Amino acid sequence: MLVTLLFQLCGLQTYASSPLGSTLALLWCIGNCILYLNVLAYCVIERRALFIDARTGTGINFIPFIKTSITIVAHLVVLLEALVTRSMYRVLDVRVTSVDGALGELTDKAKPRLAQARAQFRNKLLLFGAFCCVVELGILALVYTDPLQLAIWYLTVPSLVIIRLKHLHHAYHIDRLTARFDILRERMESLAAGTSSPGQPAQTGEKKAPTSLDRWKINVSSRPAVIDPWTVQPPADHPLLRRIMVAKSTYLTLWHASKDLNGCCVYSQLANLLQNFIQCTCDLYLLYALLYLNQLDDIFGFILSIVATFTALGVVLAACENCKSQVGQMGQLLYKWHHGDEAGSLLAHTLENFSLLLQHTPVYFSLGGFFDMDFVLLKEIAAAITTYMVIFIQFMPKEDPAMADPTIASLINSTVANSTPIVKPE
Repeated sequence: MLVTLLFQLCGLQTYASSPLGSTLALLWCIGNCILYLNVLAYCVIERRALFIDARTGTGINFIPFIKTSITIVAHLVVLLEALVTRSMYRVLDVRVTSVDGALGELTDKAKPRLAQARAQFRNKLLLFGAFCCVVELGILALVYTDPLQLAIWYLTVPSLVIIRLKHLHHAYHIDRLTARFDILRERMESLAAGTSSPGQPAQTGEKKAPTSLDRWKINVSSRPAVIDPWTVQPPADHPLLRRIMVAKSTYLTLWHASKDLNGCCVYSQLANLLQNFIQCTCDLYLLYALLYLNQLDDIFGFILSIVATFTALGVVLAACENCKSQVGQMGQLLYKWHHGDEAGSLLAHTLENFSLLLQHTPVYFSLGGFFDMDFVLLKEIAAAITTYMVIFIQFMPKEDPAMADPTIASLINSTVANSTPIVKPE
């Protein structure tokens, strides 16, 4: 409840469980869009006053202007996509929660495990929120002392925080999938070991609630000549086969949910990655310039900003890697189980079909096919930033730090003049 409320207050989730809550969340997101459109227009119109070049007194300082404008634009893209993909997120929620009944049929430990996963993400979100607050307040104390700099900070810090929380919002949905894949993997491990899990619900004669398995069943009278475990209703006296088919249908539902998630956050995450790239490149360039000029007072603020950006990106990439790892372990388990079972049996055909399904429909996370969400992306971003830094440093004006101070420069000039011998003509 706390997690969804926080995402609704940030404008990242525009729906709720009740119609009134959904309407309020939608109106709140629309109001944020209008507000930050005005903020962006104000920054563009008043750019000569907000981003004036302090060295010359004319023109604008390009680096603060581009950082501020791209941050607000990325925030607007996040809000607009939350409005456009509102129904897609609803479908994603329904699809993810629809497998809870099937997981409960496999083991009665599903509910406690899902509650534990929700608690873990809540703690992670609160910890990251506290970390962002400390970082931004530290940057405010270390860097922004001028009134114009304070005005820029007040205009951009809400957008910067929400952009980072968008990474956490993406990781939230991935963690929900990971928790269900983890329960499914553990149950498959217990079935492969040939032991009945202590969390297995008791078999009674009561009619169970329909699960996602029901949509894969067809009438037994239309059984084809070649036995296909996909189209055969498992016999009542074969509970193991039934559990495997429940696990297969659960995996397919979660796989479709991952595909829905890939389509829900394409443009917002692409805008976030662009903002992260530009911000880190500008901050590292300024950091190099301050080190070159021996001005060490402000470097810690830029270091904190870079650390916070890469931390938010690392959280969502780690969630993607964890989810893919769970599915990969399940595939290895099915492969070993299939080769250890008697060939030609219905159970062996089902295991082979499930193993091929995992092989040909892997779970992956992508941004519209442009980038795969894994740690390789973090390496590629770091490599691109390093490349641009090398190019920028080549064109950076070289100035002696001592000559930048008029007092030191005049002292050096007078010293050189006094030490030069005067030659008199004979």
